[in-house]
Amino acid sequence: MNVTFVEGSEELLDRVAPLWEKLNEHHVGISTFFKEHLGKRTFNQRNQQWIEKAKHGFLRIDLAVEKTSDKVIGYCVTVIHDDYGEIDSIYVEETFRKMGVGGSLIELALKWLDKKAVMKKRINVAVGNELVLRFYQRFGFYPRAIILEQKT
Repeated sequence: MNVTFVEGSEELLDRVAPLWEKLNEHHVGISTFFKEHLGKRTFNQRNQQWIEKAKHGFLRIDLAVEKTSDKVIGYCVTVIHDDYGEIDSIYVEETFRKMGVGGSLIELALKWLDKKAVMKKRINVAVGNELVLRFYQRFGFYPRAIILEQKT
């Protein structure tokens, strides 16, 4: 694999932006009930949430970078909340999927959470994106609840 991994925090957020935009477009495309809500989200709004976490040292960003081009081809944002850790956002460019990049990003996030002694770990999966469940199950993540939100 011609990929290297870079770890950091809020200083890497600018490099996450283009891929987060693609992820958001994907979620808009698959959303059953909340397309309008997702379509209004901006990276700047998401960025502010992550920066708030970084102020307390609870944010980690891992980038997957293609060695030859220095292009970011994947990212994983992990946060620690009061009582659990969360793989908050993860995306890998389509042409690099099924090559182990996503798995490596998850493993890096989980190792960081273990190092921080986080016992409970979560990943939220958008309705419509159920195809990723088998991928997350490889790392011990299984559905626990279905949360319903009133559409306004």
